[in-house]
Amino acid sequence: MPLRPMTVGDLFNGSFALIRNNPRTTVGLAMIVVAVTSVVSAIGFGGTMADYGVFVDQAFNDPTSIDPDNPMPVSVWSLVASYSGALLSQAGIILVTGLLTAVVGLAVLGRTLTPGQAWAAVRDRMWAVVRLALTQLFIFLGLTLAAVAVTVVGVLVGVAVLASGPAGLGIVILVLGVAAGLAAFAVFVWIAVRILFAMPVVVLERVGVFAALARSWNLTRGSWWRVFGVILLTTLLVQVIGGILTAPFSGTAVVLVIAFPMEAWMPVVSGAIVYVGTVVISAITTPFTVGVTTLLYIDLRMRREGLDLRLHEVARAGREAGPEIYLPEWRA
Repeated sequence: MPLRPMTVGDLFNGSFALIRNNPRTTVGLAMIVVAVTSVVSAIGFGGTMADYGVFVDQAFNDPTSIDPDNPMPVSVWSLVASYSGALLSQAGIILVTGLLTAVVGLAVLGRTLTPGQAWAAVRDRMWAVVRLALTQLFIFLGLTLAAVAVTVVGVLVGVAVLASGPAGLGIVILVLGVAAGLAAFAVFVWIAVRILFAMPVVVLERVGVFAALARSWNLTRGSWWRVFGVILLTTLLVQVIGGILTAPFSGTAVVLVIAFPMEAWMPVVSGAIVYVGTVVISAITTPFTVGVTTLLYIDLRMRREGLDLRLHEVARAGREAGPEIYLPEWRA
């Protein structure tokens, strides 16, 4: 990576180079963690496919036997397994994010960490990583509920006025309700960008959760649009890559449900296919996303705090540096 303020091309090239030059720690580490944490959701998906297989067979053979009050029956255990598995998978992504943040930070200086070295570098920060993830989850959940509540209340009031009062007033209230919902969503996005770098701050600057949120808030001051643009472009790229890689796996699973709805092996095979697809896709997209986010954090510090000068000094001296190189100068 160039030890200077980076362009968008530098950020993307650096993230791809990180995966290409150290696949054992990036792709391998993500694959191991995701493989372990995705087992439960794969079992839940297999159960769901079995339920849908029974439904499809019943719909073809005797449509009148379908209960109109329960037209798409899914067993409780498969739903529980699917949602609890999704939470477990998210926990795995959080673990990988913390580990890969240290890998990216030291890769900027030319160091290639093994999985064991990556764990040693962030082992004492993992509890802080978990606390930060939970805090961000509650923040995002609260913002989402607020946005939905504002939109729903505005729409309901507007519809009620339309039904019983002046049509013009009802339309105005309805439009204002939708506008308020969009404004609440905009606030959600604005806050999400402002606290985006709390994770690399927790890992590399070794501070507490709320200090990391405040630090991220300060780092993004005056750079919101640039950060938003880079993250939006990254998200679109990851979605495209993920969609291309997902299609063969999900398509095959759906074909099996339709072609062999009552076969005993169908839910097992379809669940296994989706499981393999999830592991492969996450092992590629997660390191890339973490790479872009961490490099963007480093870029902001180069632009605001002259971090590139310190990195140059360490690289020129030829000494091996650890995550402490990212400590703010007053703490270092």
